Amino acid sequence: MNSVSERFYFLLNRFLNKSIHREELDELLLLLDTLPKEEIDQVLQAIYDETLVSPLLAEKLKSEEMLKQILGKKVARPISKRHSLSLYVKLAATAAVLAGLAFGVFILQQKNKPLNLQTTNTAPSKESDILPGGNKATLRMADGTTIILNDSPNGLLANEKGISIKKIADGELIIDAGTIKNDETPTQRWNIVATPRGGQYQIRLPDGSKVWLNAASSLRFPSQFHGNERKVELSGEAYFEIAKHSNKAFKVISRHLEVHVLGTDFNLLDYDNETVVKTTLVNGAVKIKRGTQAKLLKPGQQALLHRNETITITDHADIESEIAWKNGVFIFKDASIQHVMEQVARWYDIEVEYTGVRSKKLLNGSVSRNVNLSELMNMLAYTGVNYEIRGRKVLIKN
Repeated sequence: MNSVSERFYFLLNRFLNKSIHREELDELLLLLDTLPKEEIDQVLQAIYDETLVSPLLAEKLKSEEMLKQILGKKVARPISKRHSLSLYVKLAATAAVLAGLAFGVFILQQKNKPLNLQTTNTAPSKESDILPGGNKATLRMADGTTIILNDSPNGLLANEKGISIKKIADGELIIDAGTIKNDETPTQRWNIVATPRGGQYQIRLPDGSKVWLNAASSLRFPSQFHGNERKVELSGEAYFEIAKHSNKAFKVISRHLEVHVLGTDFNLLDYDNETVVKTTLVNGAVKIKRGTQAKLLKPGQQALLHRNETITITDHADIESEIAWKNGVFIFKDASIQHVMEQVARWYDIEVEYTGVRSKKLLNGSVSRNVNLSELMNMLAYTGVNYEIRGRKVLIKN
């Protein structure tokens, strides 16, 4: 081996032995993407040969289904596609024996501190593990009819006076008012799509605007927009892609804010249990209002409404983190354990309880929202988080 290969060998062993530092993990992932395939194969083969791998385990890990589960379901940070399948089979088998993890998991960790798995954590058995959330929501129509969307087949759900409501795919709803004639003035009829804790849903509004609704949220909207304003009401969190209509301003009313737009993409978070209300602008322009206060946002900016009713503007918002939920990922950057667990509680529909002195640790990392609760908590354990899962309650032991 040359000096670079030896460094890769050293870092990989530190990862497998759970003693790697944050900077070393970044270096390891960089080497994985830059080293020639032959050198990586050589290092992996050496580690694989040094490891006593059970033939039965190795055979299981060679199945495509198992490999997808390890390298797809658990990996939040993408792995370069240029490396061979057999390379990852070897690495997965090695990691399974030495660490119980597949390589490529972006481990949550404290900055500049070695990883340290807590041995006092308790997790449920596989049979009783808590599954992640999914596409779950209810639709309450203007006439009072309630439809459980996740139990409904795809297709037409309702059709009244030319306004149709269709479920076109799992997790996606379309409101179509295209057959209403211009000379008709229909009565404003309001619908509500609500997601439970552990649910999410996507709605395409009558004007073509798209809304992604996060867990424990609801959106109230009319079956058709008419007049010179398009108005919806939000509770919780949603990501909006607003269709442009120059003569019809779009307004989102939440518990604490009004957001005025013409055509733009933005995320609005307004949960009761959060300390701030966040409006994050991706594209276009929006104006936010709270009482007599009004602020204009530019792309990349974020407005924070604090509990003291003041609004502050951040010029360089971390958009990737703010909309990670929409893309199926948790991303934490200098986040407290309380902030992390608020998101976890909503997505897995669990209760969280804390004991001891409140931790001041700041967590950094990325985890797929598709893993079971025990897998996510096991990753958190690498930061030094000590926990116990009791049914649908997680006890954080500070």
